[in-house]
Amino acid sequence: MKTTTLVNASATLKDYLSFTKALLSAAVGIPGVFVYLLGTTEVKIDLWISTFAIFLLALGVCALNQFQERHLDALMPRTKNRPLVTGRISEKEAIGIIIGLIGLSIIVIYTVLDFTGVTIFALVVLIYNGIYTPMKKISPYAVFPGALLGVIPPIIMWMATGESLLNHSFLSLAWFYFIWQMPHFWLLVLVYHKDYKEAGFPTMIDVLGGEGLARITYIWILFTIISGLMAVSFFMPESSIILGIILFHSIFMLYKGVILLYKDTWKNKRTCRKTFMQLNLYTLLVIGLLVLDKWV
Repeated sequence: MKTTTLVNASATLKDYLSFTKALLSAAVGIPGVFVYLLGTTEVKIDLWISTFAIFLLALGVCALNQFQERHLDALMPRTKNRPLVTGRISEKEAIGIIIGLIGLSIIVIYTVLDFTGVTIFALVVLIYNGIYTPMKKISPYAVFPGALLGVIPPIIMWMATGESLLNHSFLSLAWFYFIWQMPHFWLLVLVYHKDYKEAGFPTMIDVLGGEGLARITYIWILFTIISGLMAVSFFMPESSIILGIILFHSIFMLYKGVILLYKDTWKNKRTCRKTFMQLNLYTLLVIGLLVLDKWV
């Protein structure tokens, strides 16, 4: 499948939002905001500055990722119409946007965390664009360094509260977010494995087969639930109602995920996508309810 280039086509706002994955980039900061609220009793301006810096960095690295994979994106049906692939955004313009966003994010985080924040942001670019992006073209195990990125927003926001990263409560949160990344990514593989295969990306289906990956994904969902309950034990809710909701939702997630153990479920994109959404909602609700218990 060849790249389609639109000559003299002007980019729209939607194209720029797509190029930077603006919706996903905005969502990246949500875990960090929750972690901040769990780590402090007072909301300061550092919360908003750090969140804005994370958002800018996410925009920049997502844009850089699309720039790096523009030729492979042209091979997959779901990405072949991206603005950089079609030429609605030129490569020269893309580079300018990437440099501007990442550069501005570094300046903003410096105002809160000085060179420590700058160093962490530089590591994000190194891991995501220097290790994860090229590694996923040659190895299905790229998910493991990629999972480290899910812990960065919580790290940044916990540091913004002034608390130590060695705090046991924070470490339980960081572990929860790290473990969650694995089934999160593998469910996407189950949904889009045909696209990945067409573009030449190796996936865990090549290693374990479809049913094997589905079963391993369920095991990691179980690990995610256990990790979530471990985090809850460090931030034990005062409200028995909230604790009950978390426990009920944990059992419900465990039950709903069982479908991954059924024969040929991995071939059903709708089921895998639904499980993906349920898992993400579970992660969001567990931490969100802990925040609600603390602040309301």
